[in-house]
Amino acid sequence: MVLIFGACAVKRAPESIPGPEPQPQVEGPLSPSKDPMADMPGDRALPAAQGAMERFDCKTGEENLHARIAFEARGGQVDGFSYYSKWKPRVCSIDIQPNDPTLKWRLAPDGAIRVHAPDGVFIIRTQPDAYIFEFQNVQRAKYCGMTGAINGIMTVARFTPRPLCSVRGVLDR
Repeated sequence: MVLIFGACAVKRAPESIPGPEPQPQVEGPLSPSKDPMADMPGDRALPAAQGAMERFDCKTGEENLHARIAFEARGGQVDGFSYYSKWKPRVCSIDIQPNDPTLKWRLAPDGAIRVHAPDGVFIIRTQPDAYIFEFQNVQRAKYCGMTGAINGIMTVARFTPRPLCSVRGVLDR
């Protein structure tokens, strides 16, 4: 008795293949070959922050794998932030302040704050109910002593009884 097995492979259409969650589109996405300090079309100087002060200190994750962000905002405009993450045994600490001469703070045409650093770009968006911090190709070696780059989003809810934040991508290895 002879048995013959056969199979056909069918290529599925690309739209039917599940993929990663879509990332928000940002003007001039940063690639490793692009200068993170380059001016972006339409950006202008960031005006001085004015208005009511908000303070946030928010952590998401568990003891050995978490991300934390602390910042102040005045009138809805973030005026510096500190990001900290832990991937036991490694930690990462980033302090981004407007008075740092190695950084360039700009106001994008869509109202977002674009912070250019020699080792990556941070985009900060203010929404009525949240602050959104986007990390674009932020080199871990400079801040964390680790290889690779931080790419992703950390969202901090506004007007909640206790700090509430979430991450997407920033803790990926």
